[in-house]
Amino acid sequence: MDDTERISFLIKRYISNECSPGELRELFEFMSSNENETVLTNELQALWEDAQPEEHHSTKEWEHIYQKMVGGIPERQKIKPNNWIKYAIAATLALTLSIGFYFFKGKPEIRTDQIATTVKELKPGTNTAVLTLGNGTKIVLDHVKGNVAAQHGIQITKTANGRIVYKLQDPILASKQEFNTIETPRGGQYQILMSDGSTVWLNAHSSLKYPISFAAKERVVELRGEAYFEIAKNKKSPFKVLAGKQVVEVLGTHFNINSYEDEPNVKTTLLEGSIRVSVTKTNQNKVLRPGQQALFGGNNLLVNQVDAEEAVAWKNGYFNFSNTNLETIMRQVSRWYNVEVVYQDNKVKNQLFSGNVSRFENASQVLSVLELTGLVHFKIEGRRIIAML
Repeated sequence: MDDTERISFLIKRYISNECSPGELRELFEFMSSNENETVLTNELQALWEDAQPEEHHSTKEWEHIYQKMVGGIPERQKIKPNNWIKYAIAATLALTLSIGFYFFKGKPEIRTDQIATTVKELKPGTNTAVLTLGNGTKIVLDHVKGNVAAQHGIQITKTANGRIVYKLQDPILASKQEFNTIETPRGGQYQILMSDGSTVWLNAHSSLKYPISFAAKERVVELRGEAYFEIAKNKKSPFKVLAGKQVVEVLGTHFNINSYEDEPNVKTTLLEGSIRVSVTKTNQNKVLRPGQQALFGGNNLLVNQVDAEEAVAWKNGYFNFSNTNLETIMRQVSRWYNVEVVYQDNKVKNQLFSGNVSRFENASQVLSVLELTGLVHFKIEGRRIIAML
């Protein structure tokens, strides 16, 4: 059996969870060599062509999934090879195999017994938030159904699928400017349909302050944390988001802002339309096109071309990362599962991973996928996750 046949055999056994410890070690050793990337790519393509996708996925979706599976490998060849790059390639391919094939071979059985744990499973976040009205009244949205409140000509309701909706009932009463604030805890998310028809998805540990009606010449909201916006077009009333010492101005568009205080940069990613990102203190501003991301950190405002889908993966129910260091990934995990993350060795923070994992798995299953690379190991103690080499 030559190398091609052997790697094909090992990949198939890995996908079906039939690899012995020795075969698993052989597979990862094969992946750790730069010389084997072409063989791996060809085998992934062959397996893709043989697979029968499920009927509910469109052709376009399958093409996108396949590109995610093999698209990262050539880029890594442009980087000067060294030991940590080899392991990064191994991590990428391991996650590709364990996650990418989920879409057409059925979800693989993840072994969680390899992760040391002293408590029950850490459950994923849910739709939970607290709404604070203009008069200071706080409403825990988990505990209400249907009508939530009535304010100055605006009726607030909660839908069956767990979002709040602002509906204009009396334009005269609604002309009074009053602000509400919705806040999600760690382990929570929520969706808001505002009175102007704009929709906002709020990620965990975030808050949004906004007027109950938009009677002014411009629509202004304040964000802390992360949110995805789909803004209703209104040329007479531009929409502005104040977030992390910057202002994002739009007329009608789809974009994401990540402005968590524990992140090194404020990231504004455009999916559709056009926005202007401005930093008042330094008089810097940039106009973004779809697929671009503005990074503001310190005193610099930079624009990069990115995969915009990665920025909004959280809104679509996934952790999505591409050549991302473990520390960045674990900040997302920490907020979503409401846990503390501790590093036994700081070197583990810089290990790189690529993959796409459901946010609705228990934490141990997400950690197990990362552990399959052999680059990191985890231990769960209460609501603390310990990462180690």
